[in-house]
Amino acid sequence: MLFRSSTNNQLLRLFRSGLFFAFYLVTFTASAQVHTGSATATTPQFPGADTVINTAGKWYEKQTIFLVGGNTFVKNGTTYTGRKALSKEFSISPAGMKLYVRSRKIRNFTLTLSLAGAVGTIFATTSKNRDNLKGLMWTSIGVGIVSSWGTAYANSVRDRAFWIRNHDAMSKFDTKD
Repeated sequence: MLFRSSTNNQLLRLFRSGLFFAFYLVTFTASAQVHTGSATATTPQFPGADTVINTAGKWYEKQTIFLVGGNTFVKNGTTYTGRKALSKEFSISPAGMKLYVRSRKIRNFTLTLSLAGAVGTIFATTSKNRDNLKGLMWTSIGVGIVSSWGTAYANSVRDRAFWIRNHDAMSKFDTKD
């Protein structure tokens, strides 16, 4: 079925506007910042000046980290970025570091797999040999599904690594501090 050129132009404009909308949506959500305002705004207020609960709360606030995105994390109200800073934080937890490294390896493998799937798709659509088109397309779809599952699994392993790291940080808490 052939389309008229005006229909093609309309489809192209619709696709382009959808693409720009998706780009702006991704840019907007990626640019979200964590509020690191004054210490009173981020520090929870605990009852009693010298209670164990207050001391544990301060220790928790000071020693635990949480992931913001990628290699960016927050500790004690301060945002840190980079693998070096993350490796330094994981130095207190060998088990957490092992899981974090494992999650990075899984993520790198799935990224390579995803890129291979994209190359396969491009090759299949631009190939003059139409006999291989169906097989390559199904293979690239399968590779995409597997890489999506691998990325989700890598995120799960990374989250466990952060939990174990924070658990190990809290296990070093002493009520005498």
